[in-house]
Amino acid sequence: MDFTKCNKNAFERIEWGRNTEGFKFKKISDLYKTGVKQVQVFGFFFTKSDNYGLQPNAITSDCLLNLPTHQKENISAMLKDAETVEAIKRGECTLVFREYVSKYNKTCYEIEFTNTPKPSEKAEPSIF
Repeated sequence: MDFTKCNKNAFERIEWGRNTEGFKFKKISDLYKTGVKQVQVFGFFFTKSDNYGLQPNAITSDCLLNLPTHQKENISAMLKDAETVEAIKRGECTLVFREYVSKYNKTCYEIEFTNTPKPSEKAEPSIF
């Protein structure tokens, strides 16, 4: 039995090769309200919050983006796969945003992972 497989967030520290100096953290709602419905991603990482535990974040072309907490298992799984990590480094991952109203009447945002459109493909407004 290999018990290391039981570690949900067990992955090596990843150097994404992106200079994020001066980048500010933004919320999906900040981008969505300005008409940005998708962003190209160049890396993922986690921060620890006293209130919410591990929080997933994305590295975009000009900011660090806070992501929904429930995506941490998906992102953890992605970071354990070397091929996926290399594709993310090349900018092949795009996040598409969706706004919805929760059962508590609160505006929330969801993400969907997609392939980055090729330059010849038409894309919605974004920060590519």
